[in-house]
Amino acid sequence: MRRATRAAGMRGGLAALAGMAIFGSGCTLDAFLFNPERLDSYRLPGNTIPDSLIEEVTFQSGGFTLHGIWVRSNGARPGITLLYCHGNKHNIDQYWDRVMWLHELGVNLFIFDYRGFGRSEGKSASETGLLADGEAALNYLLSRPEVIPDSVGYYGYSLGAVVAIYLAADRRDPLFLVAESPFASAASLAQGSVNLLLPAGWLTQGRFDNAERVKRIRTPLLLLHGSEDDLVRFRDNGRVVWENAPQPKRLILVKGARHDDVPQTLGIEYYRGILEDWIGEAASR
Repeated sequence: MRRATRAAGMRGGLAALAGMAIFGSGCTLDAFLFNPERLDSYRLPGNTIPDSLIEEVTFQSGGFTLHGIWVRSNGARPGITLLYCHGNKHNIDQYWDRVMWLHELGVNLFIFDYRGFGRSEGKSASETGLLADGEAALNYLLSRPEVIPDSVGYYGYSLGAVVAIYLAADRRDPLFLVAESPFASAASLAQGSVNLLLPAGWLTQGRFDNAERVKRIRTPLLLLHGSEDDLVRFRDNGRVVWENAPQPKRLILVKGARHDDVPQTLGIEYYRGILEDWIGEAASR
């Protein structure tokens, strides 16, 4: 129910925001993408991961102290580390169910909050800051002695796919790349997803151009997208990212899934199996 409510709220919020932009209110798509929830502490709701494997950490980005949570492997795949870049508005707590699902793969996992999100300092209001935070998170991860640099994979969900694709295209080749529900660009999100024929520059100061950046990746890409995603429609977004990406790549268009319920619609065990196979294939290359 919480997931369905969140999805409905996101869709409704974007539609309302777009309407306000039409009437010249001065609102921007940036306000939707960077609408963070602030926290004094993390609760990690429903946590099933042993406390001994969880470590809250801080690192620096652009003069701000950012917060993240390092989750050590349960022992199955301790040599592989996953950098998880979450979506807009929410913080680590809201994505903790996904952390628990992915931790069952046996990998190390690092999730972090962008500036202004969760417990992280600052105000997140630009693509530049978002990408800087992703790069800082990766640098922190690579500084940990237990992390094998050539065995780090990136997973980006929604807005987080902008970060993951950027890191893979322009900063460091990962072992593998997963993009879930990515949008093609700010223009595609503004025009295609809410049926507005408006220049993207009216709504956002950033390009958020996954479709262009993905051409430069040199790593296996797994793209997951819901067939019924009416926030980030597949035909205008995920399909474009997929077509622009070089091989090797794999597309899973999940029938009946919307923007934020791809794992649940697939079934968590099946979803995890897909990722396990993809990681295994990448590790064997």
